[in-house]
Amino acid sequence: MLDRIREGSQSLVVKVILVLIALTFALAGIGGYITNQPEPSVAVVNGEEISRVEFDRAVENERSRQKEQFGDFYDTLAADPAFNQRLRSQVLDDLVNQKLVELFARDAGLRVSDDQVKAAIREIGAFQVAGQFDNTSYQMTLSGLGYTPDGFAELMRRDLARTQLLQAMVNSEFALPSETAAVQRLVNQKRSGSYASMPLEQYLDTVEVTDAEVEQWYQNNQQAFAVPEQVKVEFVALDADAVAESVEVDESVVREWYDNNQANYETPDRYRFAHILIEGEDEAAQQEAQEVLEKLTEGADFAEMAAEYSDDIFTAETGGDLDFIEQGTMDPAFDEAAFALKDVGEMTGVVSTSFGYHIIKLTDFEAGSSTSFEEVRDEIVADMREDRVKQAYYELQQQVSELAFDIPDTLKPVAEETGLAARESDWFSRNNAPSALNHPAALQLVFNRDFIDERLNSDLIEVNDKQAVVVRVVDFKAASTKPLEDVRAQVLDNLRTEKAQAAARDDAEAIAAKLRAGEPVQVELTAIDAADRRASDIPRAVLQSLFEQAVPAADAVQVAVTELTNGDLAIVQLTDVVDGEVDEAMQAQMADQLINSYTQQSYGAFIEALREQADIEVRLDSSGNIRDQE
Repeated sequence: MLDRIREGSQSLVVKVILVLIALTFALAGIGGYITNQPEPSVAVVNGEEISRVEFDRAVENERSRQKEQFGDFYDTLAADPAFNQRLRSQVLDDLVNQKLVELFARDAGLRVSDDQVKAAIREIGAFQVAGQFDNTSYQMTLSGLGYTPDGFAELMRRDLARTQLLQAMVNSEFALPSETAAVQRLVNQKRSGSYASMPLEQYLDTVEVTDAEVEQWYQNNQQAFAVPEQVKVEFVALDADAVAESVEVDESVVREWYDNNQANYETPDRYRFAHILIEGEDEAAQQEAQEVLEKLTEGADFAEMAAEYSDDIFTAETGGDLDFIEQGTMDPAFDEAAFALKDVGEMTGVVSTSFGYHIIKLTDFEAGSSTSFEEVRDEIVADMREDRVKQAYYELQQQVSELAFDIPDTLKPVAEETGLAARESDWFSRNNAPSALNHPAALQLVFNRDFIDERLNSDLIEVNDKQAVVVRVVDFKAASTKPLEDVRAQVLDNLRTEKAQAAARDDAEAIAAKLRAGEPVQVELTAIDAADRRASDIPRAVLQSLFEQAVPAADAVQVAVTELTNGDLAIVQLTDVVDGEVDEAMQAQMADQLINSYTQQSYGAFIEALREQADIEVRLDSSGNIRDQE
């Protein structure tokens, strides 16, 4: 998020604002802020609630973002319950962090001007048409949500205050030229030395292992041979996509639906208006509106009058233009007067509404049109098919639930009556369940001891919107440890490897000590000449060890022992370090990277401090359910 804020701070402030606007409104939904109905909360931060609606929409937005990022691979990730649990946990953490920042900004007394609020509203994508602010979209959105412009502006003001705080944090970070140069010298550093490998194979043949050592190693490492509890189950899986394959839609039904709902495919006449608003309910406001009307009647330009007199800050500078408006979206008195106008250029008199006094002008008219059956046929078929699939899937769920309940000790009648397959699984634990059962609710049930002992059919378990399962445990194995007789070969292999590595390390450390003392050694050293951090012809572990060692003193060497990826040991000798060159062309980019790093650190520390001082109650459990509140 901070990267996006920084990008915005380098152009226009409003671009920064859009980040938080998207989070607050597009994800959480404006409606969540305006309803008076109590909603369950997923968390409470310093007495301020985060609603379930806000959380659910934020989760869906994050899923959409990741789906766009990962493409088809996202479906594979989303099939893993652990992935979904991590995603939901991360979203909740982010919402808590946002709430903490919002409350800190409020308590710090940060304020936002009317002009900033106005600019931010104009930049919200939901209120734009073809990249420009559209007053009709603005009015329709707020009207449809039952939200007043003043109330919406106040909510915007709070979010912009939070943005101010984050911008201050971003813009306070900097990197000196000497810092960026020092980092370049370090990053581009080159090191020389040598290394020698100690192959593990040379030691494996000489290792001797006793039965007592095998027994002791087995006893010390029994967790490596633990076998978790396992079950074998019978289950029936329901899949809405499979149901969809048998659903058909008759062409005559499609046509009949179109004929009966043709109004849905007709575009009404469109009217475009401009207005001049004089706010107030007193005689002075009415008198001012009357004077403006008289000037217009005498031939004054409507756009110029709007710019000079209108109190509608969003339309005054565009000649009072309200764009095209649908009947029923404005104040009733405004609607009645505006839509009584017949000819383009015609004006109303002074119209009194709850907002003040208006003078309205019809500026454009577009006749309506209708969409033919052929153009919308596929859309209707898709909608009808979706509805029928949902209904058929629901009916199948009901049928399966009733059959599983009526005959609770077997799922064969369910299979016979519905045509679904009743499958019996192999043994599985919580970690390798069949895909149809790999869901927290299903796993929690099948490993519940009471459910295991009953050996009865479960209720219908909904895995997601399109999949469900009914399951019955047919056998159970308690957790155990594999006996030594079954794993002796594995124990021997591990024990021999450990003893071989210990012997190899002893020899490697002895050689390293001689190298430090400047004494000759009886191993062949492979030279490393001025290698940088990206060298690909040197084993990765050797290169890492080479750059982890401290710079050697004059006429001295540094030596370390490290383990290679294949288990071999290596002695790594560092003899020379040369600072990297500073590329002046890279200084600006390096400065940006350092600033971003500093910003992330500062933001992390800031959030950590807020969390330490905050009273945070998380009401969402690992299954996604809200805990009961006393």
